[in-house]
Amino acid sequence: MPRMCAVCGKIYSRTIKRSHSMRPSIVRLLPNLQYAVFDGKRLKACTRCIKTKAKTARVRA
Repeated sequence: MPRMCAVCGKIYSRTIKRSHSMRPSIVRLLPNLQYAVFDGKRLKACTRCIKTKAKTARVRA
């Protein structure tokens, strides 16, 4: 299973890291995934989705 957010579908992004001698190397930036409960199911979600869900729950209450 890929490292992907089950809510928004966010996956890794790539960037170029450069050393002191300016040699490029490709680096994968992974999303910050945490287990959270969405609609009674335990899913791996990125922290942005978890924050947004908590925010909307507060506004509705």
